[in-house]
Amino acid sequence: MTTRLLQNISKAAVLAGGIAGVSLTYRYQEVKKVQSNLPKTELWSFKNSSTKDKKNVVIIGGGVVGITSAYKLATNGHKVVLLEPRSQPGKECSACAAGGMQKSNPVVDRGTWIAVTKSFLPFARDKHEQYKFFHIDWFKSVTDPFFLRWSLKFTKTSLFPDSNQEYLQQEMLKFTDYAVDDMIILMETKRDLMPKVSGYNPNGSLSLSYDPLPKEESTIKVNNPAAAGKTYEPSRQIIGKDITVQEPSILHQKIQPQSAKHEYKSRAASSERFTEELARRCEEDPNLDVTFLYNTRVEDANTTTSSDDEKCRVTKLLTNRGGIDVGDAEVLVAAGAWCPKITAHFGLYCPVYPLKGYAMSISAKQVLASTSLKESDLPSRIVSDKYMYTSRLGDEIRITSIGEFSGWSTQSTPEGELDRGLLCQLLLPCSHRSSLVEQEFRREAIRQFPQLKAFIKDAKVKCGHRPYVSDGILLLGRVPSFSNLLVSAGPGSNGWKLAMGSGEIILKLISGLTEDDISKLGFDAHSFSPAGRVLHAPLFTKLCQARWGVEEYVGEKKDSITEDLS
Repeated sequence: MTTRLLQNISKAAVLAGGIAGVSLTYRYQEVKKVQSNLPKTELWSFKNSSTKDKKNVVIIGGGVVGITSAYKLATNGHKVVLLEPRSQPGKECSACAAGGMQKSNPVVDRGTWIAVTKSFLPFARDKHEQYKFFHIDWFKSVTDPFFLRWSLKFTKTSLFPDSNQEYLQQEMLKFTDYAVDDMIILMETKRDLMPKVSGYNPNGSLSLSYDPLPKEESTIKVNNPAAAGKTYEPSRQIIGKDITVQEPSILHQKIQPQSAKHEYKSRAASSERFTEELARRCEEDPNLDVTFLYNTRVEDANTTTSSDDEKCRVTKLLTNRGGIDVGDAEVLVAAGAWCPKITAHFGLYCPVYPLKGYAMSISAKQVLASTSLKESDLPSRIVSDKYMYTSRLGDEIRITSIGEFSGWSTQSTPEGELDRGLLCQLLLPCSHRSSLVEQEFRREAIRQFPQLKAFIKDAKVKCGHRPYVSDGILLLGRVPSFSNLLVSAGPGSNGWKLAMGSGEIILKLISGLTEDDISKLGFDAHSFSPAGRVLHAPLFTKLCQARWGVEEYVGEKKDSITEDLS
């Protein structure tokens, strides 16, 4: 009986695998069919006009990293063409960033792995934990071979890190210090409008804790966070009334925090408005040679291999609007979480997976004009408590949270998500479903700032992908197997504050400097290199493209159904 059951299970598995294989083969053929039908017109062509001092550069991605790189290159005399699939710059991840500029880095370690895994194993979730930060769409994630490969590397790095992992984290912290200083120089330059435009806020941050304090910590302590090796941001621990003296808006919370980490020198600004302003300067300054090609998606690419050094070269980018003849130009992939979909066209695996974040914005002027609240009732800095981040960025009160693995979707979760996995999604009644992710986000925001309840309920929620690198280390530099390809992505929740520094490194590499030259700036530039991380994997990327084709096909069907109903 047992043998027959196992045989039946084996036959079913083989049949299911065969059906999946046929489906993926069909979808890959459909992907290639779409690619073959792309417009044949020439959208842009570089005529081998690069010189020693002036290079041609194609940048793929119009978020904060891509725009900042374009600005840095153009201000140093280089010619840039930037491709962005949306109609405006900085409207996805850059529009959902909290805006913090602390000189610190979250790291991938055992604690990170446990927090993420709770979304996979909800029975392990602390029953006293009121708010769930990590979410997962099981079907979109575990059926994606790219996610499976990414998660294996993430698990290995978290639980069994290489001997140099701590060194890499320390070098990234040094680079963060360098990059934030570069950002601050721009923000604090007199007569520059960027601070006002981006809502620059130097008032520091408060990280709240509601856990009871041990008796020995009943007095204020001054900390030395640099000793821990994870931050250069000076801070002190404050308790009781000292918290509300620093931030009176917290008095509205029903349960008051017991202590807070006060980072009194940290800064914040709007990544979205920062990106928009740099893009405007690139477009309007006649001395900056930047061409923006909006509504332009890279759908395929042509490459060749040199017989001299056996390196590949990107020769053409095929887009929904026509071809980009690369010529002698350098190609920078700065597409955030979308980098893997771009590098797949080159047969490369890029270890970045999208972690979807949620954000909403409220106008402080509107709140003050329509309620009896005073300025002191509104947050004046970054206020966070474990997983919810609220930033005051000029008139804007920006609230951000949630880390959701949901494939490549940038839409808020439309259906009630189950806490107990794929099988239970099919078996459990509706009463066991968790609330909508967006509703949970709003509810937690109201808990943090109940005085803004009416505005939080009506605020529009945005979603954007954070580029989550599997080892938590920034990807920045040349791809060794290509002569004209560079990548700038990641490392996750703190990429925007590194944008100026990342752009400077890209500028130096394109200007002819080596990683050894750049390392003289005070950090090891080799630590962020794509070498050994962005890998040649043509068969795997074809499999992923087929799987992504299935998801895109289903998405198109849903969109058409929605249009029919409307």
